Amino acid sequence: MDTRRLFRVSEQFISIQGEGEDIGLPFSFIRFFGCNYYCEWCDTKYAVQHWSSEYYERSPDELLEWVLAQGNRRVCLTGGEPLTAPAQLLLQFVQTLKENNQYIDVQSNGTIFNAALASLIDSWSISPKLGSSKMTERPDILAKYLAAKRAGSLTGKLTLKFVIKDSADLQLTFTLLESLPEIATLQLPIILQPEGMAGHDTAEYVTALRWLTEQTAIGDEAARWRKYQPRILPQLHRIIWGGRKGI
Repeated sequence: MDTRRLFRVSEQFISIQGEGEDIGLPFSFIRFFGCNYYCEWCDTKYAVQHWSSEYYERSPDELLEWVLAQGNRRVCLTGGEPLTAPAQLLLQFVQTLKENNQYIDVQSNGTIFNAALASLIDSWSISPKLGSSKMTERPDILAKYLAAKRAGSLTGKLTLKFVIKDSADLQLTFTLLESLPEIATLQLPIILQPEGMAGHDTAEYVTALRWLTEQTAIGDEAARWRKYQPRILPQLHRIIWGGRKGI
């Protein structure tokens, strides 16, 4: 079999969207294996080749058949980093999903821009990786997303989601937002989310949500955030199921 015609897949499952603007809605999830980053606090290490070698292969037709069998009208392509999948194969798969009236959400780290996909994706959830991730953000790539949105070639929603572990991450997020004025001009949705629940219970996670809210919405530093109107949101699936895979 020609492996160039196959995707590397970590898992497929049905659940609610646990984060971002579509939080709570039912989705069919395809988690591709492989990523160009390996964040310190990655919560899907089993889908990243830096830590894991476990994946299976599926053709676009097999994935489409699975999606249609679920009866959902929403598909989330996630990872790892879904945009590390073979570009032409991914484009063809997305085109087929659209032909079958699927709403497509892509969860990406914002370090890869594929112009051919810009008009086909209904929701881009871009999560730049900052200080505590031990990775480096790519404002040059984010600028391509912003330019496509401004030009109208990126027709779906464009949301920026930042995972915040500490005050340093919060400052780096604000600095990045300020460095790209089009974010405010385009009034893009900004989501701030506490770093995950690994090793922490729900009460500790609630404390992190409270701290993030007080820092950006009601505390002494809140005024500077108001032009971005950030939304403080949890990872709902982690509150409900903890760190379980496949849900």
